[in-house]
Amino acid sequence: MISRLPGVARRSLLLPLSLACLVSCSPVSAPAPDAQPTASATSEQVDCTVARCVALTFDDGPGQYTGRLLDELEAADAPATFFLVGKNIAKYPETVKRMAAEGHQLGSHTWDHADLTSLTREQIEHELGWTSDAVEKAAGKKPTVFRPPYGSHGAVYDRLVPYPLVLWDVDTLDWKHHDPKKTVRIAMDEVQPGSIILMHDIHESSVKAVPDLAKKLKAAGYTPVTVDQLFNGQLENSKAYASAPAAAQGACSA
Repeated sequence: MISRLPGVARRSLLLPLSLACLVSCSPVSAPAPDAQPTASATSEQVDCTVARCVALTFDDGPGQYTGRLLDELEAADAPATFFLVGKNIAKYPETVKRMAAEGHQLGSHTWDHADLTSLTREQIEHELGWTSDAVEKAAGKKPTVFRPPYGSHGAVYDRLVPYPLVLWDVDTLDWKHHDPKKTVRIAMDEVQPGSIILMHDIHESSVKAVPDLAKKLKAAGYTPVTVDQLFNGQLENSKAYASAPAAAQGACSA
């Protein structure tokens, strides 16, 4: 059975499903000594066992609106996780470099948005290897997480991925309706402590939603963090995660 998150059609395949979402979130550790100064220093110190942490994630970039998105995230002091399409990086290498410099987490979204379950082992290795090289060339570091395009994955394929697979539990459907207000409304209706929110930085309407979304999340007591911060760096390679457990996310805190 191939697993796809809400909003994506399911289709059958004789493969067992592997979805491990039971990872606790402990206090975030200090940045590595060689880490670059970032615009999200406050967020780096957050304790997700107390704070109501959520992860803002963006797929399919970098694109023409990603630089503006970085401006909005910096203004909101909201770190995010970007799942990058490898073939797009050569067009916007400085944007990817800026992502890393400003404390955002970099992830792979394959080279050309390929459905993982339609590929051979060799093709998967190429898709991930090419993307990793492109990210490292632009940003000076490799991606640390992976999001399968369409949320399509399965146990046999997961084992071929040398990263944690990061899915989502809040699908804003921003790619479908292109309405900033609706993007914010869906996110706020579905968010809970430990949520991973899915958006796409290739759409201008999605970028326009970010200032209001960040404001409303913070007003509701949520703290935006990267995926790695959400799980305190405890994600395991070849395992899939859709959210962090609410019990470890300060669900009862103000």
